[in-house]
Amino acid sequence: MSATRASSASAGWQQMKTSRSRSSSTGPVETGQLVAPSDGPVSWTAHADLAEAAAIALTEDVLDGITAALTAPEMLDLAAVAGILTEITGRAITRVVLDDEEWKAAAVARGMPAAAADFTLGMYRAARRGEFAVTDPTLETLIGHRPASARSVLEAIVAHA
Repeated sequence: MSATRASSASAGWQQMKTSRSRSSSTGPVETGQLVAPSDGPVSWTAHADLAEAAAIALTEDVLDGITAALTAPEMLDLAAVAGILTEITGRAITRVVLDDEEWKAAAVARGMPAAAADFTLGMYRAARRGEFAVTDPTLETLIGHRPASARSVLEAIVAHA
């Protein structure tokens, strides 16, 4: 256990390691393209499930000082997300892979600060290395129901677009 985690645990704090949460814009639905750098599998986890877990962790003594990995049970890369969007919308959504520097230049040109683009690229690189290719049953156990699927969250996003 790291010194920070040990200090937090002794002070009554609970840490939670969350997967990438998902709340996406409808850009790919509008353009027909999901454009991003090369990625890898990620356990996309709904904000609502993570919020529910956080509320439980803060109000009940259920995680017993561990740093819990809070993930949904399925892993998807962006090609799979494009496939799901295609099925939901009935429109072809194509996964377009950009070179890292090409993606960063485009992101900065759209107004993203360079430091934020570098941080985001770090997330894509980590996904490519498999660092988000983890699922764990802790979230489902903690909230008492199966976490929302990526498909259900994407369906809601598309329905409200």
